[in-house]
Amino acid sequence: MPLKLTLKPNEKILIGTSVIANGPTKTEFVVLNRVPVVREKDIITEQRADTIAKKLYVTILNMYINPAREKDYHGDYFVLMRRMIMVPIDASGVDVMVDMSQHILGGDHYRALKLCRQLIKLEAEALVNVKR
Repeated sequence: MPLKLTLKPNEKILIGTSVIANGPTKTEFVVLNRVPVVREKDIITEQRADTIAKKLYVTILNMYINPAREKDYHGDYFVLMRRMIMVPIDASGVDVMVDMSQHILGGDHYRALKLCRQLIKLEAEALVNVKR
């Protein structure tokens, strides 16, 4: 199924392993084949991954954009998940981690990324509560 994208002026997008930068005006285009697509706003770099959940996100992102090397990241993923279990999040966070892992094992990295965004929010809330 084709994916229609609208890019804001100067917005960047990752398509496969290529970064595409838009010009000064809004642009619409259609991606006709199935390829990983991630908007600039949804990318967390390794340098910005300052929590366990964000490091998980980067790991899943690497699996998503480079499916041929997906298995190379599984070890990192499960090490980070063991660390994530130690974060004092509530039961909904545990459910998110279970669902996320099921999507990873099923090869649906896009859905795992979406779930990891939820996990990042839950982790942030838990860390704020711990500091109180």
